[in-house]
Amino acid sequence: MSNAVNFWDIGPHSPLPVEKTFHSFVREFGGCIISDVLPGNPSFENADYSFMDNKIIGELKEIETEFLDQEGAKIKFSKIMEKLLNECPHWKPSLMGGSDYYPDWFKIEFIRLARPGITRILKKANKQIKETKKYFNVPNANGVLFFINDGFTGISPFLVQALACDALTHSYSSIDCFLYMTLNRYVEIEGSNEPKLIWCPIYSNRVDDSFVDFIDNLGRSWFDFLEKKIGGFTSRYEGSDRSVLLNSKAIIIPPHQS
Repeated sequence: MSNAVNFWDIGPHSPLPVEKTFHSFVREFGGCIISDVLPGNPSFENADYSFMDNKIIGELKEIETEFLDQEGAKIKFSKIMEKLLNECPHWKPSLMGGSDYYPDWFKIEFIRLARPGITRILKKANKQIKETKKYFNVPNANGVLFFINDGFTGISPFLVQALACDALTHSYSSIDCFLYMTLNRYVEIEGSNEPKLIWCPIYSNRVDDSFVDFIDNLGRSWFDFLEKKIGGFTSRYEGSDRSVLLNSKAIIIPPHQS
């Protein structure tokens, strides 16, 4: 993005509180905040939302941490860097005059550093959705994980989704839709000079067309809602080709220069 530094000098809008904003949206859309209808001290960890007319339970997870900054990830990163230098003794980063070359194994192992953080979120959300379905006696309800990523910038949205999709293939069967979103973190898309906010779902093979239609309509309403909060977007794109995120990356807003 050639003009990124100038554009992002102060950012596009003041940060919105994620949970409060999404709660407000769900209420406006006609959904229910589950904590509003549960007794004061429920005996289980509940999910956040229900859309009972559509038999859907949803859980919101706001990602504020950089998974790769966690101690376990740092230790593993040191080990793969040691392996890289043993294999390529003259390697150095591009900032020190080196190339951007990394062996294929390095890229794979680097991406895997984020897997534990993502699977912990999936595991907890799956349990919350499962227990909430049991409490309301809706065993056939579909489950949605609203994964709002404002903090994890170490790997691209496409790869975060790929890791989640891989984990969901054989586990966490109460999650039928992993919905990758951004609210305060804009994303650069290859071939576009417009910073983007993302609403990108992936589905299990258990869902039907009516569920997909619901998520699509929910997404349209979400961006309508945001336009009332932060002003109109320069453009809006809707499509089913997830590869549009293939070379996407989070935009890091530079410190404001006074």
